[in-house]
Amino acid sequence: MPQFAPSLALATAATLHGDLARYEMKYLVDVALLPELRAFVQLFCHPDPHARGYPPSYEVTTLQFDTAFGALHLMKEHKALNRFKLRARVYGAEEVSPLFLEIKRKNGDAIIKSRASIARRRGTLHEIVAGDRVPAGLDPRDRMAFLEFVRLVQQLDARPVMRVRYRRESFLSDNDGYGRVTFDTALRYMPTSEWRVTPEGGRWRRMDTALATQRPFPAFILELKSTWNQPTWMAELVERFNLTRCDFCKYSTAMRLESLHRGFSYSDASENTTY
Repeated sequence: MPQFAPSLALATAATLHGDLARYEMKYLVDVALLPELRAFVQLFCHPDPHARGYPPSYEVTTLQFDTAFGALHLMKEHKALNRFKLRARVYGAEEVSPLFLEIKRKNGDAIIKSRASIARRRGTLHEIVAGDRVPAGLDPRDRMAFLEFVRLVQQLDARPVMRVRYRRESFLSDNDGYGRVTFDTALRYMPTSEWRVTPEGGRWRRMDTALATQRPFPAFILELKSTWNQPTWMAELVERFNLTRCDFCKYSTAMRLESLHRGFSYSDASENTTY
């Protein structure tokens, strides 16, 4: 079983903000294994109630924010121990989904994600983030997350730089306090400077190719999420399917692929899709 090193400072910050400090383990897996993995996971989990259809899933679209020089992307490229991402996210159609403004912080293996859920939107995304009013109807936790998101965007002069979209299957553990498994497929990206999560037109580019994943097979992303006390069945899953952990970041992979399209190149040492 993987041994995590819980960060006292991170756990304290999570408690103060009302957020959950969790641990994520990512794997790039051959799509041919998806049916077997799904069958194994369903022995210990039930489908996310927000998912629809079979297999139960939903579409996720994320608008990533960064500085003019890509500082948040470079923190990932340089493997900074303490780093974060800023993003706006919707599930399904933007017209009906709440808007989620998220800060995802990483400290070693530990993750803290805080987010403000804005169900009743007034004005555009730019007006919400760059304005001087807090959206109506936010509870105290969402209000704190919103103000922190706005503070970081304004302090960094961050702006929209990239859209990422994928299909997610999500399963929740039956008997553990916090355990979650996700399968992310159909990974796509679209560069943008628009203050809108979902595009009006434009072309999505694939990011699950061999070039993007550095694998000899079509891949999807498997994520195992838990508290520091990882369920035993997660360790059994990793061992049974002979999985190798990776450090795949959708946003940074999209940034790298886009730069390759523009004629740039990377050394092997700069790639962050594998350890």
